[in-house]
Amino acid sequence: MKEFATLDKAIELAKKGYAVYPLIENTKKPPKGVAGYKDATSDQGTIFAWFEKHPIYNLGLRLDLSDLLVVDIDMHEQTKNGRNSLAQLFKQGYTLPSDTYIEKTANGGIHYFLKYAGAKFRKVDVWPGIDLLSDFTVIAPSEINGKQYQPLDGRTLADIKPAPKWLVHKLAGQKVNWPSDRAHTTRQKRYTGHLLDEMVTGTTQGNRNAWLTKMIGRLFATGAEPENIYALACSINERFIEQPLEKKEVTTIYNSILKREMKRFERNSIRNSKIAG
Repeated sequence: MKEFATLDKAIELAKKGYAVYPLIENTKKPPKGVAGYKDATSDQGTIFAWFEKHPIYNLGLRLDLSDLLVVDIDMHEQTKNGRNSLAQLFKQGYTLPSDTYIEKTANGGIHYFLKYAGAKFRKVDVWPGIDLLSDFTVIAPSEINGKQYQPLDGRTLADIKPAPKWLVHKLAGQKVNWPSDRAHTTRQKRYTGHLLDEMVTGTTQGNRNAWLTKMIGRLFATGAEPENIYALACSINERFIEQPLEKKEVTTIYNSILKREMKRFERNSIRNSKIAG
């Protein structure tokens, strides 16, 4: 990334009234002392102070203050390919405006930017591989692992089009048909279903340690392999906590619960051997 490219972009957006905030270089995490998108601002003095000493910081955009919605199309998971989901929606007559402002993400996904003045939210996997964001997002020219967020066709935020009616209806709670929706109504929600719902809902910064502790404990209760639980814990922290914990904190919480679960297993094994004997 060109030095100070992020600062130039941040100032450009601020002049147009958009609220922005810094993210640590090569990540989606805000630096210490910045409360993520809640500290986003269009004050140019504050923005200059953020980026003067860290010219290669990444850039975050607060969406809710500008009535913006991002349709996040992820394509890095085989079972949750947003491009496939988008194709299925297209077959049913549900399309997104192709002439709106669109960015290619560092992971090879797509961000559609749309105008939307409804309730604010962050909904993950509304359709497989498609998230809907109206609180905040990473924006160009941010860079992760050497790959940049890039606008398509030289477009700018001035090109943003209104969200289509079918999407507005979906966000208002009206039915937009999807095969998995119909199948879901015939199944009774079980322990894992409730766990997944609570997991995706996420938590705020003030409750993150206690919430992640509970999530990891409940994952152990499913009987999953410990290494898989750790991988999930790291992913949960990154995706569903408003300001993620440092990885070492996640590891500390995980190890504490793992130690507790091992002691519980040993007690149960001793009790069962006594019963069998």
